[in-house]
Parts: sequence; structure tokens; C-alpha cells
Amino acid sequence: MVSVLTGAEVDEILRECRVQGQVSDYVEGSEQFFELPSPLGRGYWRSIQLHPGLQLVLLDVEKHQIHRHRIQQHPQPMPLTFSYYLSGGCQVENDGLKLTHEETAGKSYLYCLPATAEVEHYPAEQRIRSVRFTVSREWMQIVSDRIHELPTAIRNAIEHPEKALLYCPGHITSAQQKILKQLFQCHYQGITRQLYLEAKVLELLALHFDQILTAPCSASQKLPASDVDRIYHAREILIQNMSQPPSLQELAKHVQLNERKLKQGFRQVLGTTVFGYLCQYRMEQAQKLLLEGGMSVQETAQYVGYASRSSFVAAFKKRFNVVPSSYLKK
Repeated sequence: MVSVLTGAEVDEILRECRVQGQVSDYVEGSEQFFELPSPLGRGYWRSIQLHPGLQLVLLDVEKHQIHRHRIQQHPQPMPLTFSYYLSGGCQVENDGLKLTHEETAGKSYLYCLPATAEVEHYPAEQRIRSVRFTVSREWMQIVSDRIHELPTAIRNAIEHPEKALLYCPGHITSAQQKILKQLFQCHYQGITRQLYLEAKVLELLALHFDQILTAPCSASQKLPASDVDRIYHAREILIQNMSQPPSLQELAKHVQLNERKLKQGFRQVLGTTVFGYLCQYRMEQAQKLLLEGGMSVQETAQYVGYASRSSFVAAFKKRFNVVPSSYLKK
């Protein structure tokens, strides 16, 4: 059975490993390095301050257990963050977005989520190779006279990093993938290394903005604000009636949209179907209940709206790659 570790449990194991001399980490100039000790898995984490306001993080790990890491609150203001997964992934549950997201290999994520709480679920026995870099509002002043060219949501996140919520998934292009691999393969040292990595991150930033600016306008931008509000209202109705949800026809009538607009709106605003969203929400609630303990698999299934235990188990396994009983405390 694959165990699930909370952030506190991981910290306790790390403390024990440090006492026993099993932790390899160091700080050298602007670079921090940490190697995952064998009780937790294998691999490393590397953080490099390239320039004030510009930071790069390289991650290449494989964990033995499912790690459940809770971020009590993202900083406020929060820098603009670019994240890329070359392999593996992570499930992210953010209270500001009110939706669980699967961050997966081949995808990129641009976000700014100040003052929000977050829970990250890292899978077991799966190699995760990711690149993340952050840019502060102050650093972005180098292109301050061109920021108006960016989409409104990104511009707001740059100009108001203390309150703007931004989450933009995308696909890693072949040009981006080449740079990501070069970041991992860099063998330069000293000032040469610093300049090389900073140049590659700037190239990655340019490619990411070019990808956004040259993409067709997203359908969600074409929706009237009133329709977007109705989509969010429909989402709240589904959440409040998780165990006995209304039919598509009833939901559309309640929020004063026709069924076609409701279905299109969910895809455009929330990136999934109406009942795809409901399934996601049910699964994340089920996972919470099982982690907290106190309910059996059957009770959890009924609570989130599944009449059949087998259907619930199949849906849970499809979502999390483990059966729900693996979350129960022995």
C-alpha cells in the first residue's frame, strides 16, 4: 500500500535524516541545492537567484510516498510564476480558484495567486522533472513601456500582484522543450553559468509571451461578463447539490442560460464539461474525507453522490491512480 505523507510528516522525516547525516544540501552564492534523502525518494531540487526579482527552480525527483503539501498562504504580493512539466505532474487544489487542477507532463502554467491557500498532491513512484521561474513586478519594469501589449489578465497580475488572480495553462512547444532540457544540462560554472541560465530563462519568457500573444483569442474572452457570472453561479449550484445535482436542463433554467450556452460556457470558463466539473469536485471532496478519516469508502461514496461503491472506486482510481481504501488509516 502506498502511504500518504502530509507536509508535517515529511518535515519530521527530514529532521531525522538530518540528525543521521542523510541529507545533502548546500548554499553556494545565489544557488541552493537539496537532495531528497532515500527514505523519501531520490532526486534533487535546485534554486538559483539569477537577478533580483528573477528566480529559477529546477526539480528532478521521484518520491516513494504520496506527498500532500499544504501552502498556508501564497505571498502577497506574489511574483508572476511560470511552471513547466517535462515529466510527471502534480494535483493542485487552490482555494482562490475553487477547483482542483491536474498539472501534467507536456503542459505549462502561468499563474499569480496572492494570499490564497493551496494543497499540492505529489504522486508516488513517478519521476517529476519540472522547471519554474518567477518574475517580480519590479523586474518587469525593464519592459514597462510594452506591458500594455499583454492580455488584460496578465497585465493585471503584473501591475497588481497583491490581489489579481491568474491561472493560465498551456502546452510546451518544441522550442520551449529544447530550452528546458538545456537548463537541466548546463555544465558552465561561475559567471558563465549565471549568464547562460539567465539568457535561457529570458528566452523562455519571450517564447511564452509570444505563444500567448499569437494564439487565437480564447472563447472565454468572447463571453459577456453577465454570462461568465451565470457560469460561476451554476458552478456554485453544483457544489451545493453535489450528492443530488440538478439535470442539465434544470441547471440551465436556474441560471437563465440555454443548455448550449451553459455547456459551452463551462468549457470556456472552467475548461471542462458541466458534469466533468461535478466529477472533479466530488473526487476532491472524497479525497479530503478519506484523508481526514472517520468515514468508510462506502460512506464516502454515498456522501459525494455515488449510489454504487464500485462506480465510486473506479472513478477515484481513474482520477488519483490509487484505490480509495489506500487512503484509510490502518
